[in-house]
Amino acid sequence: MSQAAALRPNPQALRDNNKLRAEDHSVHDWYRFVLSFPPHLVRSYLERFGITESAIVLDPFCGTGTTLVECKKLGIPSVGIEANPIPCFATRVKVNWEADPGALLKHAKGIAASACKRLALDGLEEYQNMPLFRAGKPKMNPLSLRRLPHEAEALLLTNSISPVPLHRVLVLLESIQEFRHDVLTRYERLALAKALVFEISNLEFGPEVGVGPPKSDAPAVTFWLDAIQAITDDLRTVRHRNLTSATVHRADSRNILSVLQPNSIDAVITSPPYPNEKDYTRTTRLESVLLGFIRNKQDLRALKQDLVRSNTRGVYKSDRDDVLVSDHEEIQSIAEAIEKRRIELGKTSGFERLYARVTRLYFGGMAKHLSDLRTVLRPGAQLAYVVGDQASYLRVMIRTGQLLADIADSLGYEVTGIDLFRTRLATATKEQLREEVVLLRWRGAKNRSRTMLMNEKNLYSAIIEKIFQSKFKKGMRELDFDREELLLVAKELGLKEPKNLGDLIYTFRYRAGLPQSIKKHAGEAETWIIRPAGRGKYRFVLIPDKPIAPNENLAITKVPDATPGVVAKYALSDEQALLAKLRYNRLVDIFTGVACYSLQNHLRTSVPNMGQAETDEIYVGLDKKGAHYVFPVQAKGGSDKLNIVQIEQDLAVCAHKFPSLICRPIGAQFMQGGVIALFEFEEGEEGLGIAAEKHYKLVPPDEVTDEDLRLYSTRGSQ
Repeated sequence: MSQAAALRPNPQALRDNNKLRAEDHSVHDWYRFVLSFPPHLVRSYLERFGITESAIVLDPFCGTGTTLVECKKLGIPSVGIEANPIPCFATRVKVNWEADPGALLKHAKGIAASACKRLALDGLEEYQNMPLFRAGKPKMNPLSLRRLPHEAEALLLTNSISPVPLHRVLVLLESIQEFRHDVLTRYERLALAKALVFEISNLEFGPEVGVGPPKSDAPAVTFWLDAIQAITDDLRTVRHRNLTSATVHRADSRNILSVLQPNSIDAVITSPPYPNEKDYTRTTRLESVLLGFIRNKQDLRALKQDLVRSNTRGVYKSDRDDVLVSDHEEIQSIAEAIEKRRIELGKTSGFERLYARVTRLYFGGMAKHLSDLRTVLRPGAQLAYVVGDQASYLRVMIRTGQLLADIADSLGYEVTGIDLFRTRLATATKEQLREEVVLLRWRGAKNRSRTMLMNEKNLYSAIIEKIFQSKFKKGMRELDFDREELLLVAKELGLKEPKNLGDLIYTFRYRAGLPQSIKKHAGEAETWIIRPAGRGKYRFVLIPDKPIAPNENLAITKVPDATPGVVAKYALSDEQALLAKLRYNRLVDIFTGVACYSLQNHLRTSVPNMGQAETDEIYVGLDKKGAHYVFPVQAKGGSDKLNIVQIEQDLAVCAHKFPSLICRPIGAQFMQGGVIALFEFEEGEEGLGIAAEKHYKLVPPDEVTDEDLRLYSTRGSQ
């Protein structure tokens, strides 16, 4: 967890963090999603990443162009990708400042005069720039009012625009088309999109798009001219900065290799959709239809198929992104919890039945995006993804930032932090949800085959799943297989032979859980693991499931932080950072009551009847009676979790390498707010279990108060 994420700033300040500041309205306000992230956030990360005019910034979910507009204002070249045609169009206009402001205003006034003349003939006079527009009953026959084609009208939210305002807009559109200009028309169409949404229509945003009280009439031409005036005013201040490059591609962010060159991007600042029930195409439906970007259901379907699946209204039978996270334990658990809750609540609608699937599809789509993105990033590229926690699916919490960070880590990105951006109130649960900025760094990739680029974790999962499925029969608790079968199965599946078969087994023994397709065959409170069964032989074994998770109710002991400042400045939230904090603050000594000394990092050795094993760090120590101890330490940062298999292998390593020492296995886990949980394990009648657990927080020395010391002395006397 980053330092910023651990802070607890004022809740109101966090809610205000998303507001558009007065100095940022220029250009951004031409047309903007209601919940777009703010320009000052973009500036903050551009500065933090050290981005200059020589770099290229990408926003792969660019929406209405906040990142690109801000980059252009600062003279930084940028590229955007957006699949939805209306925001894509809006961004292209917002980063093109070539129009002469005077010429645009003059041209627009000519269009307005033409439209007003036609409206007057219909008995719908419009007094431009008159603040007291009075909308009475239309003087024309309602049957004479213009309407959209039936197919297009069927796409709109019911009553999203009233008949008379719609008539006015269609007349105005006809005049815009009649006076079409190669340069100016794009600004005029964008101004109409803004006026439509915020002035002419009955739409309301709360954050969901909805329909408010109907407006019997609205001065459409006047509102449109107001939007034109705002654009021309802004153009006068920014036109001289039009030389900076800003390119916008209409494309699927999961297939960015079709539009971007390899090794071309220095930074990414973006906000992808969140996994919720918000249909983003509904938010832009009115202007998309009226401006002709979507004309029928076929157009709408084609658009939705190019979007990351974030809601059930965009899910199709042919979707396959979910297979990319089939082995991600936490995502599968969340999806299963959603489905379980649905059944408990008796929810049976078609959309509700898709809640679990769309959760998997969303994270699979984001995995596909992050996987392809690696090819276009330059070594050292820095990334910021603004995402939010969600509880839209039957109130099951989805910690989006943590899960995306975990996916990125599995794809070879370095997770440098997760910053808290703001909090917001959940509509369903009334809980405060976090919106966070997931910070990543791409160090660059080694030359790897295409098969390996799909991620070893997925390759390994496919092989181990096939072996299990070919042998398992209901009721079995053990299944044997050997090293040669790994090669045969890889060939059978058409996969390239893994170069390191030992690493495949090692991955599922110590680094990652077995795929969900295997775990589902375990009974309640049981889990499958892999154990050695001889030289080159292995065994799937069903054992009691004893998860190792910190007890959130334990008291926290403050420890004066002795971590050197330069180490603290650059430490991440991974196991290496945790091991460093344990070492510099002598937390193993404090926890065990034994004087301890670090002997070796990442001891990797071969153990008889077990094979290859690795321990994060080995400490040796002695107590006041002269007894000698060995402390194997397993450390987990980020979203990684400790497990009993790792502790078992630590005991085996110590028995083999240090047979004369007393072995006391230790587990260390980062918790929320920088708290460190330490565990000691011991063998009992029911196998390996937790013997002791304590929680420590490293703080500046002056934060350890006299009251803390009195409390700690009381603990000692007890």
